Amino acid sequence: MAHRVVIVALPGTFVLDLAVAAQAFGRRPSVFSKIRVETSPPYDVRVCGSAALGTSLGFSMSELGPLTELSHADTVIVPGLEAPWEPQDPALLDTIAAAAARGARIVSLCAGAFVLGQAGVLDGRRVTTHWALAEEFRAAFPAAHLVEHAMYIDDGSVLTSGGMLASADLCLHILRLDHGQAYANDVSRILISPPHRVGGQAQYATVPARPLTGALAPVMQWMLTNLAEPLSLETVARHAHMSPRTLERRFRTETGESLQAWVSRHRVERARVLLEETDLTITNVAYTSGFGSTQVMRRHFLLHTGASPSDYRTAFRAPQQV
Repeated sequence: MAHRVVIVALPGTFVLDLAVAAQAFGRRPSVFSKIRVETSPPYDVRVCGSAALGTSLGFSMSELGPLTELSHADTVIVPGLEAPWEPQDPALLDTIAAAAARGARIVSLCAGAFVLGQAGVLDGRRVTTHWALAEEFRAAFPAAHLVEHAMYIDDGSVLTSGGMLASADLCLHILRLDHGQAYANDVSRILISPPHRVGGQAQYATVPARPLTGALAPVMQWMLTNLAEPLSLETVARHAHMSPRTLERRFRTETGESLQAWVSRHRVERARVLLEETDLTITNVAYTSGFGSTQVMRRHFLLHTGASPSDYRTAFRAPQQV
């Protein structure tokens, strides 16, 4: 009997998440036969949900199976959805919890982790979700161990992925677990997606632009204006007419981080903009951002984004037309 995969479609389901899961585990397109001969599909895939279910793109899906299919699932997949923080049907949550208790593999894609959290299957687990929802997720499920910038997390019987296209990364990982690397590689060739992407979600995350507030706002604005200059604690303290010790204490109180950590984070953000939008060399980006050398910029860039400056530019800069 084929391994049964049940994909749960909920109101506002992200169509891309659902499609990636259905394509990764469902019937292979005819072109797959040019890569691998497959006499029978390895999974029995069911999509379940309410009749005429609305999606995140505004259209409805019909002919969905009943949610009772979850009681026979070997793998349960919950795609992301438009408003993941909204309370879900208690009966659905109980069914997911029961599937987990009997040993089914439980998978969430993107914001689907909120549904698993409501079902109580994430307590004590290492999990991830879309990086932009990290704050809301931590507040809602403090007993889960959120790995904010991971593409996906495999915590044994519970697996979770980051933002929408990270769903493909996790699905390929599951195929690798079930059928080996060669099989996952062949499916990735159909998807035109690498079997494993280097780096995590951090390279896609941005720092939201927020107005500078608090007593140190003028000092922080001066620092942003002078990011390319040396900004040691002593230098900034002289500008602020404070002792270094007083400035550091007040800075941690207002921002929750050290002055140097704040400077490093904003220099990385400056470098990201320059790498994406200008033709400056990596060396010039390093100096313009205030890092002083390419080696120092690379170290901080890897820390904050999980990618090197050159890899980041390759990923986020439009290729030159020829």
